[in-house]
Amino acid sequence: MKFNFEATGIGSLPFKDAKTACQLVFDNFKHMPFWPQLPKRSYLEQMYCQFSESIPGLNLDENGKTLYIDTKKALPDIEKVYQRYLDNDLEYFKISPRYAEGLYEFCGSFAKSGRRIDFVKGHITGPVSFALSITDENKKAIIYDKDMFEVITKVLSMKAKWQIGKLKALDPNVIIFIDEPYLVLIGSSFVNIPREDTIKSLDEINKAIKSEGALSGIHCCGNTDWPLLLKRGIDIINFDAYNFTKEFLLYSADIKEFLKSGGTIAWGIVPSSEAIDKESSAAIAKKLKDGLKLLIDRGIDKDSISSIVTPSCGLGTIDEQRAKRILELTSEIARIISA
Repeated sequence: MKFNFEATGIGSLPFKDAKTACQLVFDNFKHMPFWPQLPKRSYLEQMYCQFSESIPGLNLDENGKTLYIDTKKALPDIEKVYQRYLDNDLEYFKISPRYAEGLYEFCGSFAKSGRRIDFVKGHITGPVSFALSITDENKKAIIYDKDMFEVITKVLSMKAKWQIGKLKALDPNVIIFIDEPYLVLIGSSFVNIPREDTIKSLDEINKAIKSEGALSGIHCCGNTDWPLLLKRGIDIINFDAYNFTKEFLLYSADIKEFLKSGGTIAWGIVPSSEAIDKESSAAIAKKLKDGLKLLIDRGIDKDSISSIVTPSCGLGTIDEQRAKRILELTSEIARIISA
């Protein structure tokens, strides 16, 4: 599948009202809409809480806004989770409406609208970022508990599969992005986990997504080990092209092979920050064109470049007016570049 600069979003939006958020998505992303995460609506829609149901030993205090895993209490339920996993019981791993009002509003509004689209996009928090953000009862990141990390990877994989089924009821062409902002820490002095554990977890969730007939993507909004991701068989690599194009393009040989195998680059070219205040669609479009030229200058065939346009990161923490402008500019830049 070759994309011609279709526009989509990352996931989170700053709105509390799901109908408002979904309407903005539908207005701006007619070819590839995405369901909105609404972290300001509820703590349950924070990117780690949102996918935490079904995890054994979970202690979640919605009012106190705390979340951790009690590994001792988790033990009795781990066997049950594995059995549900082996039974492919997707309903057990569903995302409930309280945790994703944007998803349910999106699906309901879409079904009533009769819209025609090319793809529908969903997202799941990646296992590495999830397990680095959630701690055990001793405030140690759960990623260092190998058994629990494996359980979390399986739970997230099943939630991705469940989500694909829900989105396929709207359109058969589904994309699921694995959101992995904390991949920037892998290999640094701050995180000491075996590289093979990272690879295994990413491969497992990628395989789960593809097993349901969806395209897989991965989003990392910082600089990371790009060759590791480019070689994982993931269909779409989404990076912060506004800040890190030159760093990403250092790996032009790996990018060339990735594109040759049918991969797509999702250019996060629209800044998801106050930097948007000083930008115009023309300036951002030029920045993207300059990045494309750098790729071509490094020996990559222009016709082999499959591209999507996105904001550089999620918009859940910025103000509503900026978010609206970022969505509008993302759509506008996609039109400019694809013309």
